Amino acid sequence: MNQIGRMRERITVEKPTEERNRFGEVSLGWQAVRTVWAKVDGLNTRETLQAMQANAIVSHKMTIRFFEDITHEYRVIWRGRVMEIASVTEKMDRRFHELLVREVQ
Repeated sequence: MNQIGRMRERITVEKPTEERNRFGEVSLGWQAVRTVWAKVDGLNTRETLQAMQANAIVSHKMTIRFFEDITHEYRVIWRGRVMEIASVTEKMDRRFHELLVREVQ
């Protein structure tokens, strides 16, 4: 089965924005960029140790179709959970992105 056939989860990718209140104070907000299909896997012990060697604490790996401009500053909403992106890697000649993520409160 190809990668696309394994993408069974819907995730929303959000980018950070600055919002000003009526007093002119700036706060961090989030804006949905797009909702996409993803393959979501929990990391096994070996993958977790490899991520720790790179100083990244991650819990899941998500594979999505490639799209321009996604960075580690973005975040993902998956099943109502907020996931911080630790790294973004291009795969298969820019056909896919692999996101290493961790849940934040």
